[in-house]
Amino acid sequence: MSWLQKLLPPRIKSTPGVKKTAVPEGLWIKCPSCETVLYRTDLEKNLYVCPKCNFHVRVHARERVEQLLDPEGRFEIGSEVVPVDSLKFKDQKKYPERLAAALEETGETDALVVMQGSVKSVPLVVACFEFDFMGGSMGSVVGERFVRGVRVAYENRVPFVCISASGGARMQEGVLSLFQMAKTTAVLQELSSRSSPTRRWAACRHRSRSSPTSCSPSPVR
Repeated sequence: MSWLQKLLPPRIKSTPGVKKTAVPEGLWIKCPSCETVLYRTDLEKNLYVCPKCNFHVRVHARERVEQLLDPEGRFEIGSEVVPVDSLKFKDQKKYPERLAAALEETGETDALVVMQGSVKSVPLVVACFEFDFMGGSMGSVVGERFVRGVRVAYENRVPFVCISASGGARMQEGVLSLFQMAKTTAVLQELSSRSSPTRRWAACRHRSRSSPTSCSPSPVR
């Protein structure tokens, strides 16, 4: 044995017949801000906020819905609506290939998850964009799911909450994607015109401050 080998620490030798235990993929997450290695379960319990530096790690759409809604009484809206390649669009890849890659990466069929449920027993409809699905871009399916969610909200007289993380219109669907802007705007105008009992009563209280007898809550039609 040379003098150099005596100074250096001995190499770690594997024991014959003993297999290495593989660490499960995704068990640990490195904080993008402070680079602390965090146990995924602990991060999930802390709602994806780094306990070391309070950095908010990106949350996927379905995980966001899981955080917000009560576990009972959930119903997904528009999940049966899936995208099609109406324009036979192709850039570096064909549109169906991009859809398949996004599905494999996110587990979602498109960039919007719409769910009817409740928060602390208060019913509502939540729509949440999935940015990892083609940048959260809005195509025909996103527009249709959004509209269905709004209609369920005003038909049941419950709040509608949208968590936006969108990269704009989806170029692979061309003008069909741009049509969704008018479609979603129109249904939101319809929702706004149908004022809820809470909004009517709040407006009544505001007016009654100056004249207590000038306003009384009217029944909802």
